[in-house]
Amino acid sequence: MPGDTDNRIDDPTRVTPGRVASGATVDEPTQVTSRAGILSVDELTQVTTTRALAAEVVAAVDAAAAVEAAAVRPARATSVQPAADAALPGDETTKMVVVPKVVEAPGERAVSVREWDRHLRDCLRQEFGPKVTVSGEPLVQGARLAVVRGEDPAFERRARVAKLRVLTVTAADGVVELGPLAVPGEPGCAACARGRRLGAAAATVDERDPDATAVVRERDIPAEAIAVVDQMLRAAVQGDKALVGYVVEVGSGEPLWHKVIPLPDCDLCGGADGIATVGIPEDEDDPEALLQALAGWVDPLTGVIPWVSVSEPLTGGPYVGTAAPPHLVVGGEVRSMPIGWGKGMTRHAAIVSAVGEAIERYSASLPDPDRVVWARAADLDGEVLDPREFPLYEPEQYAARGFPYVAYDRRIDHPWVRGSWLGTDKAVWVPAVFSYLAMGLLPEHLIAQGTSNGLAAGTDADSAAVCATLELVERDAMMCAWLSGAKGRFVELDDTLDIEVADVVEALREAGPAVEVYVLPTSAYGTTAIALAIGDGRRWPAISLGLGSDRSPRAAIRAAVLELAQTAPHLAALLRDGHRAPRHAGEVREMLDHAAFYFPPARMEAFDRLRCGGTSRLADLPEPAFDTSVADLAGHLGTAGIRVAVVDVTSADVATSPFRVVRAVSPDLQPISYGHGVHRAPVSRLRHRGAPIRRLVHPIW
Repeated sequence: MPGDTDNRIDDPTRVTPGRVASGATVDEPTQVTSRAGILSVDELTQVTTTRALAAEVVAAVDAAAAVEAAAVRPARATSVQPAADAALPGDETTKMVVVPKVVEAPGERAVSVREWDRHLRDCLRQEFGPKVTVSGEPLVQGARLAVVRGEDPAFERRARVAKLRVLTVTAADGVVELGPLAVPGEPGCAACARGRRLGAAAATVDERDPDATAVVRERDIPAEAIAVVDQMLRAAVQGDKALVGYVVEVGSGEPLWHKVIPLPDCDLCGGADGIATVGIPEDEDDPEALLQALAGWVDPLTGVIPWVSVSEPLTGGPYVGTAAPPHLVVGGEVRSMPIGWGKGMTRHAAIVSAVGEAIERYSASLPDPDRVVWARAADLDGEVLDPREFPLYEPEQYAARGFPYVAYDRRIDHPWVRGSWLGTDKAVWVPAVFSYLAMGLLPEHLIAQGTSNGLAAGTDADSAAVCATLELVERDAMMCAWLSGAKGRFVELDDTLDIEVADVVEALREAGPAVEVYVLPTSAYGTTAIALAIGDGRRWPAISLGLGSDRSPRAAIRAAVLELAQTAPHLAALLRDGHRAPRHAGEVREMLDHAAFYFPPARMEAFDRLRCGGTSRLADLPEPAFDTSVADLAGHLGTAGIRVAVVDVTSADVATSPFRVVRAVSPDLQPISYGHGVHRAPVSRLRHRGAPIRRLVHPIW
């Protein structure tokens, strides 16, 4: 709900996969490994990224909690015959690579970057001769590998056209970086790595003192690093593919492996193409499995998300995770996307929730141009979800000076994307402006404000569709109750309440605010619950809320309470830091303003009708026999005459992740909007009730 804001999280422990070196000098050969250190509560936690594991781990939040994760790059024990290709003469089977940790021999010494560059050229020429071609020189006929020193996009392109494998090698400040190894016909290349690194760097805050005097002295490259790099180069020339999809840092410690997710669209290699091979682990006590599942998605050097922080705003949970905003290079510019903000009763769950939200918004910001069709609705083949069936805006809003949106014009081409009706395979054309979070449009196509309502990530398309549809249902229920003045029913939380939820409620109450839970009579499916935190207006907002919908009343209440425990402490911190509430409705412009509007106690009366609908005991609320499912949602909503279309908005690169992203769209459920004067018209079923519409600032954010 609040994920699009620049969130301030209390006391975060940052989980940054990073550069933890623990190299020990030994005489015997050993595999290249990388170990993560014990996580400390008192400092930012850095976790080593490895060949086998991705860049993420569960953070320690209290002083007693510490997680130790050690990861070893697996041996390439099996031999794999590369695909035959006439342009790759002499390719051999992939061999197990064993890299010795080198004891510095007499005469061996660290060298400068310039000396290393000469060493690299001499080594390649003397040892491999025509087998290797090097950037800065003409392509060698019959070469088996092209080595790029630094950046040379033109050479990389020529080598790829010649169907050569291309390995990038750079050196700076005592560290040599190898990779990625680009293979003809496969996604992933140096351009992908550069794009990911630019994005990760843009999302990483430089914590150095800007007024400090910088002392620039480039460190030499250690002798042991040179030996390791030489071994890796020999393996690559001989056909080993360990560096495919990885950038490896080799310095004074053990090599650090950073996975590179191919860009969704790359001019050099074509971009991502494939499906996920790793899912989110169910075992929340296995940080190594979580590392592997998130490899490349969370990484300080090459990750779509360079860091994740975890905090525990309330003693007793839930944990709150914040994922760095993904950045993507588009047209030479680095474009920022929303952060991910998640929660869970375990650190594992909070991290997955935060990363999932960041990825869902990243994915929905990358529309596939091959799927988007520009046409008039009348020219489309098949069923069309007409924008005029949606509650857009009133005539007086369109007539207002400076109103930013235009009425839908059926005479011009608009962007469409093919989706399907919920729970069926029946195709329907859906307006792309309701499906994606970002796309290039002309003024005549701006028919509505964009929000993330109905957007969700899941481990598969069905779970994502359920979450996306339930979000539409909960927002509709709250907006319909708010606009119509419907009365919610107070729920007495008795001893049948789930123990975890009871602990969260108690933690909130001990922190300051009173907690009340209501069920709304306007829910189009199952139960929609609203949990309220009622404060003094000084240390805690006068009122803040969490929402949840589910077939099960208890599941809905749980979702609402956990969301309240995520958002209320955050809003309280803003209030105590002096965040000003809008003085009147006309100052409500952004999403956060809707929550801040209800900081002052004098505005609590807007909730009076919602809080006066009688009382029910939790024990008396009937529980359904079955869990929420796509089929059940489609059946109940369809019976009520509520149409829901779903669009898979999983981008090409996210398709290789453990997540799928779905957008749910409905012309029959009340949408949300943010800002004064851009409220959406009432949905048809609300208009037909004949109840007067209250135009109060809604509190959803």
